[in-house]
Amino acid sequence: MVDYQKIRNDIAFGKKHEHKVKPTLETLFGELVFNHDTHNFDFSNKDFYVEHKQRNLTFGRYDSLIFDKVKYDKYLQLKETNPKLQFFVVWSLNDNRYMWEVTQNSEEFYIRDKYDVDLKKWRSDKKTVCVKNEYISKFTDFEVVIQKKKKTKNKNLN
Repeated sequence: MVDYQKIRNDIAFGKKHEHKVKPTLETLFGELVFNHDTHNFDFSNKDFYVEHKQRNLTFGRYDSLIFDKVKYDKYLQLKETNPKLQFFVVWSLNDNRYMWEVTQNSEEFYIRDKYDVDLKKWRSDKKTVCVKNEYISKFTDFEVVIQKKKKTKNKNLN
C-alpha cells in the first residue's frame, strides 16, 4: 500500500530545501527561477538548468549518486533544441554539497531500474541515472559562471 502522507512529506521536504539552497546556487549560476512542479529541473535561467537533491547520507557511502532518468531524457531533448544550454545536478549531502555537469559521456554514469522506497520494490518501468563518484565534484570546486558587476561610484575627475 502506498503511503500518500509520506509522499506529501517527501515533497514538502524537497521544496523546503530547494528554497534554502537557491541563494547558494545563485552564487554560481546567477539568478534562477523555480520551475513548476511538473518541470524536470528544479531551477533554470536562460543558460542553465539545475536539479537539486537533498539526501541524508555522506559522499562515498555508495558508488554513485542518483537522479531520475526522466530528467536525463529531458536534458537530451532540450540540448538538441539549444546546444549551448548547460545542465547540472546538485546533491546536498550531510557532509557537503556536490555537483555534476550532465553529459552524454556514458563512462560517467550507468542506468538501472529505480527502487521505489514507498512500494519497497524495484521498478523495471522506471529508471535511475547513477553518476559515478569519481565524476562528481564538490560544489566549491566549480568557478562562478555568472557574476554580478559591482557598482562603482562615478567620480568627477575635473
